[in-house]
Amino acid sequence: MTTILHILCEGSTEELFTKNILQPHLSTFDIVTKPSILVTNRKKNMRGGVISYAQVLNDLRKTYQLTSHSNSEIHYFTTMLDFYALPNDFPAYSNAITKNDIYLQVETLEKAFRQDANDIPHFIPYIQLHEFEALVFCGLDHLKNEYTTCSREIEQLKEVLAHYQNNPEAIDNGRETAPSKRIITALKGKSQYNKTKSGPAVASAIGLQALRERCRHFNHWITELEQLSPQSPSVRR
Repeated sequence: MTTILHILCEGSTEELFTKNILQPHLSTFDIVTKPSILVTNRKKNMRGGVISYAQVLNDLRKTYQLTSHSNSEIHYFTTMLDFYALPNDFPAYSNAITKNDIYLQVETLEKAFRQDANDIPHFIPYIQLHEFEALVFCGLDHLKNEYTTCSREIEQLKEVLAHYQNNPEAIDNGRETAPSKRIITALKGKSQYNKTKSGPAVASAIGLQALRERCRHFNHWITELEQLSPQSPSVRR
């Protein structure tokens, strides 16, 4: 039985991360990964970015419908979407954001998402706290290697991280205070942050183990994916 994991990515940054980091790791668990980027406009073949919950759910269903459903394969489905700027039409959104704890917020969203998409078998929703750049905050010294003229500015980003008790997932998700916005603002005037190139490069340099140690919700997701291994006794058939 071949285990195939379909990962619906918000954009090209997440897709590169999946290909460069998750894919090699999960292959050691005999899991075949197939990342794809969320469709923004099917007619124009535009991809990347979450516009609405209906858009995400439709793309998930399309992915499921296109699977082979062979007796020799078992297919799983997951997402890699940002909590930052997540559309408020997601199931339980209003309930989630009233909670004081960010982990309860995202867990509420994911639970409701899983229940609402119950027509997609073996679905494991994942919403990144608060966006991909939280992973970059796990290794700001590696960011210096990407932007060698911005050492002082990146040291200031370390102060931001310290303010959030060195928890990258806790960094605020406001319009100007989300992780990516803080990086863009810090580098502004000296360099322009290249999300697609630098994000996966820094995450790769940090290494998956370090990312998991620093980001509890991210680690929970990776652990759940590892358990899809054909050798795992917890695999859902």
